[in-house]
Amino acid sequence: MAWACIMPEELSVVPRGLVCLANLDTRHQSVHRSIWELLDKERPTGPLRYRLVDIDEQYPHSKAKRATYEWYVPKGILKTNWMHKHLHLIPSLVVIFFELDWNDPSFKEKQNELKDKIDMVRTNLDGRDATISVVLLQNKNSFPTVDDVYSSERDQMANTLCTYFDIPKRSLCVLPVLPQPDNLSAWIDRLEQTFIESSQNYYMNEIRRVKKHKETLNNITHQLLHIRHQFKVGFFSELKQDIPSAVKAYKNAYSYLTENARIHDTNILEMKMIAGFLTYKICRISFELSQPVEAINHFRRHADIFKSKGGPVDLAFEHKAWLSKQFQTFGDLFTRCPQAIQTQHPGFYYQESAYQSMARKQIAHTTCRRIEQADFDSSEFLKPTEFYGQRPWRQHHQSMEISDAQKEREAIAALRDAESRVNHSELIISLLVQAITNFKKHSSNRMKLYLMYNLAEEYASSKDYEKALNYYNHIVQAYRTEQWWPILEAILPSALKCAYLGASLQDWIRFSLEILNPNINLPAQVKTQTQTDLENLILKNIPPQDDSAITAENDKWIALLTKQAITIDADTFNGLFECKVYFTHEAVSVDCEITLQVALKNGFLLPIQFNQLLVSFSLKEYDGLANITDPKQLSFAPNEQRILSFNFTPKNDHIQRILEITSVSLIYGDMNQTHIDFQWRNSLQIHPSFQQPALTPKWRTKAGHILWENLPMRRKTNVLMRAAEVQLTVEHQLPVLLYESYPIKIHIKNCENVDIHTATLTCTCPNTDDNVQTLDDTFLFYSTSDSNSEETTSICSMTFETINKDAEIEQDLYIRCNNNRSREIIIRLSYERLNLHCMKEITVPLSVVNPFSIQFQTMGMMMEPLSSLRAQEPFILMIDTKCTSTIPITIVNSNFKPSQFIINECAIESQINNTQLKLDEVVTEGFCLRTQPIATPTVQNLLVGEYSLYWKRSSHPHIPDLCTTFSLSDFNVEQQQVFIEVSIPNQVPLQEPFQIKYRIHNRSNIVHEYKINLEQINLIVAVSGSTLTSLLVPPHSSSDVNYTLIATLCGFVQLPKFKLSMIRPQTQEIDESLERTLPTHIFVIPSLKNEQ
Repeated sequence: MAWACIMPEELSVVPRGLVCLANLDTRHQSVHRSIWELLDKERPTGPLRYRLVDIDEQYPHSKAKRATYEWYVPKGILKTNWMHKHLHLIPSLVVIFFELDWNDPSFKEKQNELKDKIDMVRTNLDGRDATISVVLLQNKNSFPTVDDVYSSERDQMANTLCTYFDIPKRSLCVLPVLPQPDNLSAWIDRLEQTFIESSQNYYMNEIRRVKKHKETLNNITHQLLHIRHQFKVGFFSELKQDIPSAVKAYKNAYSYLTENARIHDTNILEMKMIAGFLTYKICRISFELSQPVEAINHFRRHADIFKSKGGPVDLAFEHKAWLSKQFQTFGDLFTRCPQAIQTQHPGFYYQESAYQSMARKQIAHTTCRRIEQADFDSSEFLKPTEFYGQRPWRQHHQSMEISDAQKEREAIAALRDAESRVNHSELIISLLVQAITNFKKHSSNRMKLYLMYNLAEEYASSKDYEKALNYYNHIVQAYRTEQWWPILEAILPSALKCAYLGASLQDWIRFSLEILNPNINLPAQVKTQTQTDLENLILKNIPPQDDSAITAENDKWIALLTKQAITIDADTFNGLFECKVYFTHEAVSVDCEITLQVALKNGFLLPIQFNQLLVSFSLKEYDGLANITDPKQLSFAPNEQRILSFNFTPKNDHIQRILEITSVSLIYGDMNQTHIDFQWRNSLQIHPSFQQPALTPKWRTKAGHILWENLPMRRKTNVLMRAAEVQLTVEHQLPVLLYESYPIKIHIKNCENVDIHTATLTCTCPNTDDNVQTLDDTFLFYSTSDSNSEETTSICSMTFETINKDAEIEQDLYIRCNNNRSREIIIRLSYERLNLHCMKEITVPLSVVNPFSIQFQTMGMMMEPLSSLRAQEPFILMIDTKCTSTIPITIVNSNFKPSQFIINECAIESQINNTQLKLDEVVTEGFCLRTQPIATPTVQNLLVGEYSLYWKRSSHPHIPDLCTTFSLSDFNVEQQQVFIEVSIPNQVPLQEPFQIKYRIHNRSNIVHEYKINLEQINLIVAVSGSTLTSLLVPPHSSSDVNYTLIATLCGFVQLPKFKLSMIRPQTQEIDESLERTLPTHIFVIPSLKNEQ
């Protein structure tokens, strides 16, 4: 009922203290409008609620206060207008805004005007204890500063005004906002703090006033007052924003109601409604304080207490309506809590609310009847009441006895009449949808499906068959996919009936087929009748029959029986009628027949006859080659299995294409009338993880029965060209050397029984590396003379006019690779035979390696390594060639071509010609060179020259030489100021004098003076003459110093140390590395005189 399900709007509003703002002209005064907008801005957690009123606003009158409750008998617990009155009508504070400056010339007149306004407001409050505050809107220029000498005078004027207006001093505020406000928001924030203090003081006084009455109450006649006063204390505490005190008061009221108050049939509705209000308040505050466990536990206690308190039996539906509303309201509160989990969320409470509404609906359909004509006015029993939960025909009645039984019977009849007009299905559907949403949100798919079944039944009950069928289809598909056959057995009869009543032909056929599935264990009589109805509908155009059939439904079904095709995805009806397809060969030559076998298994309870079998292929030219249109071949007994074979020849233009079965259709019924098209698509695909090894299965047992599980599946076959009867082999030796003409010998043998004419040999190198963007890295040619031709490409082809029967021919193929990535060479021989294209193809994988690696370094004339070259000084260039191939290579010749910056000291000839190298063997040659003069002190990255190697694979001497050239660069050259050139014999005889000449070159632009000392280390080599001298060398010239020495010991002996130091200019020094270029030893041989 409406009053049993009532949840006042005021109950769901978060209580905030009411402050009335008077004398603000927001329409004409911009400053007033700004003040109102700042105070009235949306603040969900603000403690105050503002209301704009006129100065002469009339407020609810205050009742006379009782001195004692000793003889007072309460009429009810809570009036229906009490919460609205304190939320929206009775203010805790009235604020009067008035424009008045301290130095206003008409101060007295305005003061009296304001006094009249205050008196008017005080009169209209009619004894209410609401505080009156005055806010003076003043000019900001007249507002006192810190050093204002008139501040004490203004304080005295403010005290005078408070006394004159009879208001406390803290109730007088000044707002300097005229003519235009500055930083108004900050002033309003300070002003609002004053409002909050005054408002809370008002509600504190109201709480104290209510608590004073508690001492005069007794527990016999004043039980309702105990509950009422505790509720009021809690409500005022909420208005005061004292939440802990509010919860405590609400809990005290609830405990007193459930433990001490007398509950009987005459007041049960009032008690339940107030208990529901208190529970709502307690749970809402608990959720707001992030205490969901406290809220859940309280609501569970609340539901357990009142579930059994049904009240009058004649109004049982009213109790179910109240319970439903309780669960729904708690679910609404729970949705605000972010801490819901899968096992505890609002969906459970919406579900229980829906179930209570279902019970209410069932009771109403059983007991409630509409009153068409009555001898009483039923509207008299449905009027609003003064107190929540009371009956309109016996308001203020607290006795357990019913005074007027006749009126009670008429009232119950009126309530039942009103209940019979309620749309229960709409309520139930709304609750179930909310429950499903929450279960889906928390991933509870099982519960979601169960509730969707309830929702489908409710839609069917309300005759909204279209929506009901949508849900039935969804849940049937879900349970079928998960193979919950017992659940489907319970759902399908209801779904079939709904499809019949909704005149949905496709859904009725689908649900009928679901019932006929062998996995559904419904009684055989039900299945037999279902298949009979399906056969009558498709073959005889007879509509199905139902016990609840009416003429309107039959007419709808007759109108549906026109020509239309009902497509059924047979893959989803596993076990009802199964199909397997099998190409006997994975690949078929174009000159052979394709054999296709289609296996069918009947799972219908009764014999069935289909009209057509249609097999569709990916290549449409084959459609119609595997069809059956004779119904006699498509008659199946129960559980019969049959294999149908089809043979057809592939098309010549389908070579190298895949023939795939896209679908198999089995038509039940006449194509010119309503018929069912069973289609298999997904089940024809092979799932590799469940496939057995590719063995030839035993299709039949000894008893002659087909083992369905053993039947193979193959829905694709590849159409191949006619097999070429030739042998194609290659002979070669890996690896391939980079840049060489790699030889491959191709052997072709004719195995046909006739000669082959016009055979084409094609060799290609496909680019399989996605990172290689160039196509000119592999060149193929049949003759070495074509290796440098402009026509060499990555594909080459040649034609043999005739290859005789049993003859074998050879053909050379050369490959040049310009990078060392791995690649494949495809060698293909193709020809025509019996008007069919024949081809033989082999793939030759190639690995490419570098044949050798080159390392070079520069050395001084004393064979010491040089980090950089010195201009105009000789050096030795050493080049190492290392074989990196497993195939021996032959270095035919080598050549060094110096650059324009290099002078060769001697003739350049190859030192390694006709040298064979194996893996990791190294051959070295050196060249004596000299750098040209340079114009700058240092030259970077000088090009020394180009080094060329002429080489070939040792195993194929007939292949032309290959030249590989290396550029020798990245040398640094430095210009030295001093260079010493030494002339010394290669060997000297013992005890015979010999000459050493030191030529000193000055390559600077100034004169150098040197100090020269030939320091004798030992007496093995003696110096004749002076060892210390000085030398003057002009710019860009040289001077010689000669020494005569005598060796006293044979062998490789140490020479005296030649030291050169700079005398002039003193700013320059001799490079220490210069000494390392001088000879340090000489070879001494015995003299001929000594031998004689």
